[in-house]
Amino acid sequence: MFKYFAVLACIAFVAVSASPARTNADEEKEIVPILKSEINKHEDGSYNVEYESGDGTKREEKATVVDAGTDEEALEVKGSYKYINDDGQEVEVFYTAGKNGFVPYGSIINPEISAVAEAAKELPKEYDEKLAISKKKE
Repeated sequence: MFKYFAVLACIAFVAVSASPARTNADEEKEIVPILKSEINKHEDGSYNVEYESGDGTKREEKATVVDAGTDEEALEVKGSYKYINDDGQEVEVFYTAGKNGFVPYGSIINPEISAVAEAAKELPKEYDEKLAISKKKE
């Protein structure tokens, strides 16, 4: 009988030890109101999105169709988002995205990253042009 009690006591000890400690994350979180949430999808595939919440978070994005009806048809996207960081500072990022990649700009984005992304937008075009030239030579 004592063996069973000792085993149960050990199991109980392990169970209590393994239970997570209460942290601040367990406390109730503040409810953040959504001030605006709008999504508009258009028949041609383009869209625009707007979102804003009571904590200063905001997102806007607009996508347009380029080269419609061709093999090169694609969406070109321009947008931005902002939020308040842990230091209480407003952070805002602007971006473009499309056939030639994603290019972010903003105070938290290293300018070198933006410059490389901007330069890389032309790479697929250059590669395609070189490929077309080499095929003509064959």
